Amino acid sequence: MEHYQAEDFAAEASFIAYYLKSDPEAVAFWEHWIRTHPEKLDEIVAAENLLDLLALRLPSEEFEQEKERMRQYLDTPVIPHIQRSSRKPWLAAASVLLILGLVGGLLYFNRSNPSVPPAKVEWVHHSNPNGKKTRLTLSDGSTVILNAASTIHYPKTFHSNVREIRLEGEAFFSVAHDSTKPFIVQTGELSTSVLGTEFNVSAYSPADQVTVSLHRGKVQVENALRQRLVLMPGQQAIFQTTTQKLTRTSFDSLAVSGWKEGYLVFKNADFKTVAQAIERMYGYEVILKNPNPTWHYTGSFFREEMQRVIENISFSKHLTYTIHHRKIYLSAEK
Repeated sequence: MEHYQAEDFAAEASFIAYYLKSDPEAVAFWEHWIRTHPEKLDEIVAAENLLDLLALRLPSEEFEQEKERMRQYLDTPVIPHIQRSSRKPWLAAASVLLILGLVGGLLYFNRSNPSVPPAKVEWVHHSNPNGKKTRLTLSDGSTVILNAASTIHYPKTFHSNVREIRLEGEAFFSVAHDSTKPFIVQTGELSTSVLGTEFNVSAYSPADQVTVSLHRGKVQVENALRQRLVLMPGQQAIFQTTTQKLTRTSFDSLAVSGWKEGYLVFKNADFKTVAQAIERMYGYEVILKNPNPTWHYTGSFFREEMQRVIENISFSKHLTYTIHHRKIYLSAEK
């Protein structure tokens, strides 16, 4: 299925059952498959649009006739020539009849409306460099604050029954409520599903963990092994990418998502964490000469200039610093 195109999905028996919501097993399979294959979203949405177009444009009288033909066909014993073990015989029969009927509807529609092309999903790709944050508004009214060194991919307009986007890096989401269209954030092997809520997702790459922190509402987090966690406000899911372990904990909202207002908060942070945060917020690489493996730092800043932050950290850790070509060099005091 990794090589399927939209027409292949639209002709797949189990995909049609997923589209029609007629088989819980098919629905569960395809919802999971779609979440774990974000690179196929364009084809999936195109397949759903094709089925929408075929079904909705069939004249009502002909559609009722096709439904009756399908019912009669399904009541007749069928011995398929080739049957995959993962498919049910009635699904295969239903798919054949449904596709034949829907194709007839498509031809009817094209003859009547030759100038109307099938709907095409237009994807938007937005990336931020270090030192930049962006506020985005999606077509459903949801807002996204995209952090530095992050990329987001989303449809210009949500057409399908799922509002699915892809994230690399970090973003804070305020999702418009829509009980008929779940909002799914896909970050590698982890997906976060909501109806309407506020939450922060941090999934920088390469990284050994992905975090989902819930501020309001309720979300479900699922990994590729189909392990699930439901979060309530004030709870955070931590996914270890190396071990595939998914755990729940509490979190400090200012430390986790204060970045969107200009806060820089460290709590017993190691040097790597401090350096990455400064690089993302200000665009300066931080280099520590003769690093100490037990190096830890606690402190908070609010919309401070970069040099002021470095001065405070250097004073606290007994370091000196020099700045050259957007690089900050830290050394132990002599």
